[in-house]
Amino acid sequence: MSQAIDTGSLTSLTNPSPPRLLIVDDEQHMCDVCSRTLQRAGYEVMATSDPDVAIAALNDGPPFDLLLTDIKMPTMSGLDLAQIAREKDPEIAIIIMTGYASLENLHQSVRRGVADFLSKPFELEQLRLAVDQALRKRAIQQDNLRLRTLEQLLAVSEAFSATLELPELARIALNAMIERSGFQTGFLLLGDDSETLYEAVAHPNDACLTDEGHALARRSFVLCQPLYDDTAFYGVCHNHRLHVALAVPLRAQGQVNGVVLLCDERSATLRPGVQQGLVLLANHAGAALRNATLYRQLDEAYQRRQELDRLKSEFIAIASHELRTPLSIVLGYTMMVRDQVDGGQREYLQRVLESAQRIKEIVDDMVNLRHIDTGEAQPQLAPLDLGDLTQQVINNLRSTAELSGQTIVTRLPETLPPFLTDREKVLLVLNHLLSNAIKFTPAHGQITITIGVRPFADLEALNNALIIKPPALLRALPWVVVDVADTGIGIPAHEQERIFDRFYQVGDSLTRERGGAGLGLALVRELIASLGGAVWVVSREGEGSTFSFALPFRQT
Repeated sequence: MSQAIDTGSLTSLTNPSPPRLLIVDDEQHMCDVCSRTLQRAGYEVMATSDPDVAIAALNDGPPFDLLLTDIKMPTMSGLDLAQIAREKDPEIAIIIMTGYASLENLHQSVRRGVADFLSKPFELEQLRLAVDQALRKRAIQQDNLRLRTLEQLLAVSEAFSATLELPELARIALNAMIERSGFQTGFLLLGDDSETLYEAVAHPNDACLTDEGHALARRSFVLCQPLYDDTAFYGVCHNHRLHVALAVPLRAQGQVNGVVLLCDERSATLRPGVQQGLVLLANHAGAALRNATLYRQLDEAYQRRQELDRLKSEFIAIASHELRTPLSIVLGYTMMVRDQVDGGQREYLQRVLESAQRIKEIVDDMVNLRHIDTGEAQPQLAPLDLGDLTQQVINNLRSTAELSGQTIVTRLPETLPPFLTDREKVLLVLNHLLSNAIKFTPAHGQITITIGVRPFADLEALNNALIIKPPALLRALPWVVVDVADTGIGIPAHEQERIFDRFYQVGDSLTRERGGAGLGLALVRELIASLGGAVWVVSREGEGSTFSFALPFRQT
């Protein structure tokens, strides 16, 4: 039957709880005298004249720090009782009392790990000193054991930090726990729950785990505590049947993510310090293995994303190539036929022409985004007259605005000398912002384009509204700011940042009333970012929107 293993912290001189002492002597008077003396010294004492009662307390009750026993008792020798106590807890301190001091008794006491030997009769002060010294020696031994545990943890930590490969980490963790425990064989199982546990590594490699071994590991996983069992057949190693097993769960962030099952042919005494060391190693290994698992999942997700990006780029390249040629033919022939007819047919052809032009713009946006993603769209800086470029964009789109009765107003500075930037990128940005304003402004609305020069401090004041923030390295320069304001439908506050995401448009994407692929503002954001500029939007639902961008004013 499997039993839970106590993994409590080791007692030390700094432990606030008083040491527990067990006194066993067939003379009740001696038990009473020793008990009162040691209780006055601050110890927690249990005294009995019956060795069987002492054995039951050792096996079933809380652990004792020290055993004080007479060597000659009617039913059992104190040396035999000391051996039983030592098997239960190899670190228990033992003091033998006897009125029959002899060299033979002394030798037997030393072989059983006795800390001190008190010859009756003895002074009570001698008793107190012997107990204090025995417990102090025990505490020093335990401190040394903790230091060795910490040294091993440090060595294991260095080994863990050297790799993120899951099989290698599992092997390091299992070998460390086998070395710590003294068991001959071990298995490390990983899984998200007890039913999905799988064997990650075994030592030695040819060791095999039986169904009983898996069952013990699952119980330890479910109970979240170490289990020791020596009543079944847990595995095979080098044709030897393994009848002893210790299952220790692995933990990471409060959750069990695996179990180490240590096996051997023969029963072994599990020292409390070793138990605690195994639990510390298991927790450390659990965290390292979880990190390795997350890293592997992240790497797999990254590889999948890389593959999707590659497929996306290939699709865009193929689609743009295959669509541009037929689109050119459609646009060319449609314009030619439109110019040769009148009446209703001319209007129909104009709508065909507009729809084909929309397809061309979407293809162009996809190609431009692909060029940005692949690093092909590096800025080509040259002097730019922003006023002339703005007027060119307005002239290209004026006919579309006039069809809806919209008015385009410009507010340009009297003098704006040319500055260094990428003309084609700014042209695309202005075209998209003005096209958006026309698209989302109702009939007879007004669109206002304002250009000005502002200090960097004005941009910093917009910190919460900025979608793309300007580089602080350019704070010494003035900034050219372009505002495109409309009297359109406006944008809800919770949507204002998302509209700059790719393929996103306010409203249900399946029932968009105004068309578009949701790439225009994403392209604006990417283009301005590549130029080291800033982008933001100010909008109120039902009152219109103002889209703005700023570029560093680098003079020629």
